[in-house]
Amino acid sequence: MKEELKKIVIDRLPETEEEFLPLMSDLIATPEGTAAAMAAALYVAALDREEGLACLSDLCFSPPDRETFDAIVPYGDELAEIARSYLHKNGPSGEDEGATVMIKLTGEKPLKKRMKTVYVGCSSTASYRPLTLISRPPKFYKKRFGVKREYYEDPWFVAEFPSMVLPVPHR
Repeated sequence: MKEELKKIVIDRLPETEEEFLPLMSDLIATPEGTAAAMAAALYVAALDREEGLACLSDLCFSPPDRETFDAIVPYGDELAEIARSYLHKNGPSGEDEGATVMIKLTGEKPLKKRMKTVYVGCSSTASYRPLTLISRPPKFYKKRFGVKREYYEDPWFVAEFPSMVLPVPHR
C-alpha cells in the first residue's frame, strides 16, 4: 500500500465560525484539506465550545447535535491539548503565524463508495489518527451553504471523527 504525506498550511487559525467558513470553503476540495479543516474546527472548539460546535456542524456530513457533541468532545484543557497536538505552529511560540497539519494518505480501498479514510498527524502520540470522510456532489455543498464557487472535484465532509477527540498524553 502506497503512503503519501501531505502538509496543509493554515496561514491564520480561525477563532470563530465566521472565520472558519472561508477556510473550510478553501480546503474541502481535497480529503487532506478537509482533515486540516477538522483540526482547525477542534482548535475553535477549544477556544469556545459554541463556536466549535457550529464549525463541526458545518464540516460534518451528519452534524452532531448538542448532546452528542458534549458526550464525545472533551472539555477545557484536555480539548486544548488535543487540538494543539494536530497543529504544528508555523511561527515562534506566542505569535499567531498559523499552523501546519500533517496528513497521511494511503492507497487503502474504502469500504463504501465516496468514502475515504485519511490519517491526521498527532504530535502528542507520535502517530496518526484516522478520520473518515465522505465526498458529496457540489450541488449538496452549494445548497447547504449557499456557495457559488465552482469545484472541479466533489467537496469532502467529515463522516466520522471519534479518534480525533481521544485524550493525548500531557506534555
